[in-house]
Amino acid sequence: MLKIDPELLNNASPSPHRRALEQGYRWLRFEDGLEQQFHDFYIQGHVARVRLAAYVCIALFIMFVILDLATLPAFVSIRTVSIRIALIIPSFVVVLLASYRAAWRPYLGTAVFSAALVTGLSTVAVIGSALDTGYQIPYEGILLVALFIYLIACLEWRRALLANMVTLCAFVIMEFTLQTDPRARLYQIVFMCAANGVGAYGAYFLEHSIRTTFLVNTLLHELAALDGLTGLSNRRTLNIHLERVWRQALRDRQTVAIAMIDIDYFKRYNDRYGHARGDAALKAVADVIAVQARRPLDLTARYGGEEFAVIWYNPIPGELQAMGEVLTAAVAALRIEHSDSDLGSLSVSIGVTIGLPCAGDDAAALLRAADQALYQAKHQGRNQVVVSEPVAALV
Repeated sequence: MLKIDPELLNNASPSPHRRALEQGYRWLRFEDGLEQQFHDFYIQGHVARVRLAAYVCIALFIMFVILDLATLPAFVSIRTVSIRIALIIPSFVVVLLASYRAAWRPYLGTAVFSAALVTGLSTVAVIGSALDTGYQIPYEGILLVALFIYLIACLEWRRALLANMVTLCAFVIMEFTLQTDPRARLYQIVFMCAANGVGAYGAYFLEHSIRTTFLVNTLLHELAALDGLTGLSNRRTLNIHLERVWRQALRDRQTVAIAMIDIDYFKRYNDRYGHARGDAALKAVADVIAVQARRPLDLTARYGGEEFAVIWYNPIPGELQAMGEVLTAAVAALRIEHSDSDLGSLSVSIGVTIGLPCAGDDAAALLRAADQALYQAKHQGRNQVVVSEPVAALV
């Protein structure tokens, strides 16, 4: 199994992905929401491989059809060829269609599972139909099917195990029903069980590694997008998100508002109380700010140092002042001592502006306007909210 650097977990913010890595997943199962994310990741990451496997399987079974016709007696080949053409090959055609059609893509995993199950049971039927006529064909094919389902079909481990267990049960029943040689029966059943054991073992660790890769990739993405101290988005993510919502607002003819937030006299706070308490204060203020992003297109971020930002998509203009004042009151309610502040406790100044994007406008102009409003709030005495007039170039 892959080993995870403890430093990665220490630097990551609390999340379902971090929790899964810390708790482990030896049963190859995450909590429900995370499991669905993994399922989508798994399917998307294996579409090309599933498609290639389907093409290869169709080609192989067409070759087996030709081989049956060339080497088996007609009374046997008529049965085996019918099974391959009527059941196995069409099941892989369905897999191909699901891999190419976007509307069918959510059902690709089900299509692969169905094809695996049909292939396993049909291969048992091929062997059984030959035995029923008194003709014994090579058994190696059923072993290849078992290993294919575990290691190549790109099925999640539980589904691969289920398909192979159903196939194994059908195989054992067929052997006891049609195989008249007890030694041959024992030999074939033992080999089939051994192939399942090897395949299940390898497939388990393969999926465990894929799950680890999924979690680590997500954590690395979070580390690149979030501020390590506060858990809010970082400045880079803020800029990317602002450009995205700006384009969205331009299409929808909606407004975008930005609030710039600065902790008052924070340098004095650090000088008096030390950087450890300064970091704790930043985290406490960030937790208050974090709840301001309530909708999917809203965002809170640490802009730099003791400065934060909030993006609101299509807010009610008349409520911006009240929204800012709720935030200043929430910070004041923390009652974090600050002897070098006029208030005696930690406070914030907030500058807010709003704009309606037009073609050719620059989102950076809105950011500059919010920063100017913040400067005005600080110049007027701090611990207050200044909502600037809508940016002239944007209305």
